[in-house]
Amino acid sequence: MTSRREAQSGSRRRTPANFNAQKPSIDQADAFMLLIDHQSGLFQTVGDMPMPELRGCAAALAKIAKLSQLPVITTASVPQGPNGPMIFEIHENVPHAKYVARKGEIDAWDSSDFVAAVKAPGRKTVIIAGTITSVW
Repeated sequence: MTSRREAQSGSRRRTPANFNAQKPSIDQADAFMLLIDHQSGLFQTVGDMPMPELRGCAAALAKIAKLSQLPVITTASVPQGPNGPMIFEIHENVPHAKYVARKGEIDAWDSSDFVAAVKAPGRKTVIIAGTITSVW
């Protein structure tokens, strides 16, 4: 029997990526989360989902990080400008997150302070979520 989701996607069975025949997992001792540019102004440019749903998804990521006891680093691009401040749900749900201010850099990776903060935990597994994100 085909589920509604499978019927909508046109696929009957999805196969996971190859993880050397092992169940994929994240080692909490080796992981941390980056929450990049979750800003109220940028959220208005997202057309893939309604803003309340987008805010809820971002808040859920923060809650997962807190429950998993993962270190979290946040950053925002020009929060005092049109991009707006970080949505309050991020730091409300993960108060231990470290905020790294950028000095005008649009690309977080162009900020030496941000790059240093990413390297500081010494962890290899990085969970990245951002509003408008390109990963090179």
